[in-house]
Amino acid sequence: MKAYQILQLIGGGEIGGAEQHVLTLLQGLHAERFKLISGCLVDGPFADLTEYLAIPTLRFPMKHALDLTCLPSLISELCKQKVDLIHTHGSRANLLGRLAGRWTHIPVITTVHSSLSKDYLSRKAALAALGLDRLTLPLTSGIITVSDALHHEVASRGGKNIRTIYNGIQPLSQMEDADYRQNQRTHFRKQWRIPDNALVLGSIARLHPTKGLDTLVAASAQLLSHFPHLHVLIIGEGPLRAKLEESLKNAGVPYTLPGFIPKAYQILPAMDLFILPSLSEGMGLVLLEAMQAYLPLIATRVGGVPEVIREGQDGLLIPPSDTQALVKACQTLLTEPSLSEKLIKSGLERWQTFHQEKMIQKTENFYEEILCQK
Repeated sequence: MKAYQILQLIGGGEIGGAEQHVLTLLQGLHAERFKLISGCLVDGPFADLTEYLAIPTLRFPMKHALDLTCLPSLISELCKQKVDLIHTHGSRANLLGRLAGRWTHIPVITTVHSSLSKDYLSRKAALAALGLDRLTLPLTSGIITVSDALHHEVASRGGKNIRTIYNGIQPLSQMEDADYRQNQRTHFRKQWRIPDNALVLGSIARLHPTKGLDTLVAASAQLLSHFPHLHVLIIGEGPLRAKLEESLKNAGVPYTLPGFIPKAYQILPAMDLFILPSLSEGMGLVLLEAMQAYLPLIATRVGGVPEVIREGQDGLLIPPSDTQALVKACQTLLTEPSLSEKLIKSGLERWQTFHQEKMIQKTENFYEEILCQK
């Protein structure tokens, strides 16, 4: 049986949810059926990581988001590597990958991880990205969306042959051990000088406006008078770091912002409550990690989140940018341990619906469907 050559093309300027998804495909697809190559459009941490992991890695550094000067080298490598399928992730990869695919007659699949209209700091940039996406969507042979919410969004701007394939997660088997969780809790709280008796509101996210972390900060300021041992712990990096830190200082809320940390899920036991206050969210893969870490969840009712968290069963859902709703939800979970335990128990079963193996199998099936049409 022929092994198909698949190029996974992504920006790679950071290691967020999309990069973790690509890494799962690079390491998890059936090696006898698919030979995987990583292609990065930014000389950044993701290319360094894949090279460190001995994954075949190609770099096509773009000077800016609309830079097409690396297109000839991408086309050359596609021919040299005898690539059978291009799988693109993100706006930069979609633009170059779709153009290269049309030039070389190689089919292109795009995975849509998030809502384009909410991914940019300026409205002008968002409109430009949406315009380019509409123009190049016809160059794709298939589209994967990580939630039904994104499926409807992409279809509304002309996408065809769309499949919803939920992001998958591997079992965090060590989290099943109560001693492990306690050791992790003790270790990280000691490392960051978080008191043992602190009530830690935690999140793992890019420090970007679309993640709604300013709502978490505003809510924590109000909660502090009722819960004097409150502490905010946010793992991640991004353009809002300085602003968030200033707001926390001004509100007098104890906080820890340690930046980006690989395998951030290991830190989850240091938290008492996990909060994802996003304004937009493709799916919210981190919620599945928090479920496995025995944490009660609060998230905003946006994008694909309600497809992951069933309201009142696996966690509490609130409207985006609603500080008072977040305050109320936190108060509920911090004062009603029986409800928290109920949500935790349900979450421990719920995450298995999104097992990594299901995602990989469905992705492989879609690849073969597209490749058989060549």
